[in-house]
Amino acid sequence: MNRRELEMQLQDLLEGVLDASALDGLQQELRENPEARELYREYVRLQNALQMRSAGVDLVGVVPMDQVVERRQRRMMRNSGFAAAAVLLVGLLVMAFFMVREQPSALAFTTSPGTEFVLSGMGGEDSPQGMVIEEGTRLEIKRGTVELKFASGVRGIIKGPADLTLHRKDLLYLARGTGWFEVPEEAIGFQVSTPDLVLTDLGTEFGILTQPDFLDEVHVFSGKVEVLNRYGLKRQQLAVEDEAWVAGPAGRWKKIPLRPDHFIKKLPKTAPKAGTYVFQDDFETDTSSDYTSIDYARGTAIPGEFSIDSENSNVLEIRASYGAQVVHKEATLEVGQCFKTDWMTQVVAHNSVKPSTSQVLNNDPKGVGYNVRLRVDNGVFEIDFRRGSEGSYKWFNNSPFTAPDTFWVERYSATEFAWFRGASVNERTKIAEITFESDPGKLFVGLQAYKMTSRFDNLAITEQGESSKVGRGDDSAQGERDD
Repeated sequence: MNRRELEMQLQDLLEGVLDASALDGLQQELRENPEARELYREYVRLQNALQMRSAGVDLVGVVPMDQVVERRQRRMMRNSGFAAAAVLLVGLLVMAFFMVREQPSALAFTTSPGTEFVLSGMGGEDSPQGMVIEEGTRLEIKRGTVELKFASGVRGIIKGPADLTLHRKDLLYLARGTGWFEVPEEAIGFQVSTPDLVLTDLGTEFGILTQPDFLDEVHVFSGKVEVLNRYGLKRQQLAVEDEAWVAGPAGRWKKIPLRPDHFIKKLPKTAPKAGTYVFQDDFETDTSSDYTSIDYARGTAIPGEFSIDSENSNVLEIRASYGAQVVHKEATLEVGQCFKTDWMTQVVAHNSVKPSTSQVLNNDPKGVGYNVRLRVDNGVFEIDFRRGSEGSYKWFNNSPFTAPDTFWVERYSATEFAWFRGASVNERTKIAEITFESDPGKLFVGLQAYKMTSRFDNLAITEQGESSKVGRGDDSAQGERDD
């Protein structure tokens, strides 16, 4: 990348209009080129000086900066005389570097107990000291939750795993993660960009969900925001209170159900309770020989329709041309334990096909079918019994499913179970309680897919200790009995 291209992309970056493909190339250039990193710092300092100057703070006491380096003038000069202007800008920046008064950090952050994170400067330099994020700094949250407090008054809560970079004091790039933001009136214009979209706040409370291989979502809880799709038609959409939208790959926007339960507004006071692991498979190596696989409807083998860690994917993938079931040969769910799995695939109907994905409990890992199935069918939760088992269930919260999410099956007693969703025990929401009419005995844990490719991660059984059995009856809706 030559210097002119680099300068143009840096200006686009600081103005929040750089598209995702160009951003990837720019980040690569900054990682590999020390001169590019230095130019990036110069542009950030200039951006700060211009913003402070507009607020009445003179950071450069020698030359009236607003007469020389107004952004609009620089835009007009890009196509004629850019090199001459760049020489003048560098001179100003050298003076600014030595004469600027120290300013408070644009962003401070605090973490919940048990949070694991990595803080680094753009290009891999040493991490900034203290719990602050300077412009150009990247924060990777491996586990836990972080609260962001911007100097402008904007507040955000980011749930890990997440990856974010502060491009300027009013522009945050969220490459991955689930974020909730509250923007005061004086900070209107605050922006969050993701690989799929650019959001401009118009005075509001909103949430953003962005994960690799999924379409990014915007949820507006009060006020309104303007969102720009980075791809295809690059359409803008005004999103108002109680609306949620997903950024389609063709550049259009699609309305989806509002999901406030995906976001948290306060920093958790305790570390996530993971329980004691009795069994865990994170699919980072091929463990396919530990599982049986079968067409659960037809009773035939399904060779080649599931794989673990294929091409270093670190996931279990079921490619179901019809109905595929995978059950662990040894892992069983006992009383006081939870069967936990990360579901990575959105379940959406296409044409006349209604796909589904499920957690199952089966008293015979080699047997056809299942004793109970906890299923998402085209985004809707369903529960049913088979293999001679009978029972009933109560719904607590069966709002539509949006991937990715973590699902838990907890065994309260020999016959009583509960189904949850949520990132941790602290954050999870009860979907339903299930009761068998008689003890089904030892139950092996498994997964299903029907007419779709389903991806799962982090299958585990944990010992929860004290039961989380609460809220029976009053806030629930009676489920259908499956006969």
